[in-house]
Amino acid sequence: MTRVLLLTSHPLSPPWDSADKQLAAAVARHVPGVRFCVLDRLGARAGGLGDWRLPVWSPSGQPGRLAHAQVAALGLAAEPAVDLVHAVVTIGPGFGRLARWHRRLPARLRRPVLHTAPGVTDPSALASAVPLGPTVALSEATAARLRDAGFGDVRVVAPGIPLERWPMWRRPAGGPPMVLFAGHHDPGGGAEEALRGMAAACAGTPLRARLVLAMRSRPGQDARREAARLEGLAGALGLPDVRVLGHVADMPSLIREATLVVLPARTLAGKADLPLVVLEAMAAGRPVVISRLPSLAALGDAVTSVPPGSAAELGRAVAGLLDAPARWRAMAAAGRRAVEERFSERAMAASYARLYAEMHRRPVPTGAVAR
Repeated sequence: MTRVLLLTSHPLSPPWDSADKQLAAAVARHVPGVRFCVLDRLGARAGGLGDWRLPVWSPSGQPGRLAHAQVAALGLAAEPAVDLVHAVVTIGPGFGRLARWHRRLPARLRRPVLHTAPGVTDPSALASAVPLGPTVALSEATAARLRDAGFGDVRVVAPGIPLERWPMWRRPAGGPPMVLFAGHHDPGGGAEEALRGMAAACAGTPLRARLVLAMRSRPGQDARREAARLEGLAGALGLPDVRVLGHVADMPSLIREATLVVLPARTLAGKADLPLVVLEAMAAGRPVVISRLPSLAALGDAVTSVPPGSAAELGRAVAGLLDAPARWRAMAAAGRRAVEERFSERAMAASYARLYAEMHRRPVPTGAVAR
């Protein structure tokens, strides 16, 4: 049985607050014939993911320098005991350093590495990045960027979600419709754009809708200050019914309450190429309006796309879906169908099972340690 060290940038245990951890957890649950070693949060309850686990001290379970350092050290120490390493790690400022450390290991201690890159947080990081091994991107757009940066062996495996957790719900009845944005307090991440788009949708019309912003903060961000800033912008735009939430533990219930979901981001830096919340909303039968970004092209006609930064276009798309029940139903069905056909966890796991079989006992390259 193949032994795989499954690495994420912080412990593979709750909270499930990043695409890295959600994708890795799906692999651990569904790829057959593999014994997984995972790095778990110290003190986590038994019965978690993986056949054996290495403890990481992380009081919050959130990413941070201490967790990153422990993951890197424990991963390098555990590598000789496995057949294959699968790193599910977004490419950011520290990625190049991790790859160079790995290549400095003696050849007898190294194992073939498969790297899944859910996204690229900082394009400038690609200039110094060294591939860990064959690389998996979530979209053709990011695969092209990685190849241009010198990543030679790049595959594309679409992300997947657990369809059993996301049944297709009917459109909510009663009360004003609710438009949901779920994201981070990142510049260009879409929260401000959602507010401006909602203002455009309501301007000069009898449309009355609620906007809920489910915001997650990153280490170092002041969540209260960021929420106050968004609430202030809502007031300046004349939006009377806006609610700013922090991290939402029960996202299925929130999506079920929503009438539609918007992600009008200017950039996905810091998020997965195909944000999982978009796939979850589509699976639940909630029409989605997104920005026309390269990595989101994979969603095709299953979503409504608008130019990034165009509040007027976003407003028209939102109003058009809320005011046209037939179009709402058509987009709800198209989204569910797309997820069933192309974005299920089991389909994703089958792709990784094939990659594991291909890489098992693959010779470890001994190229240069830096670029």
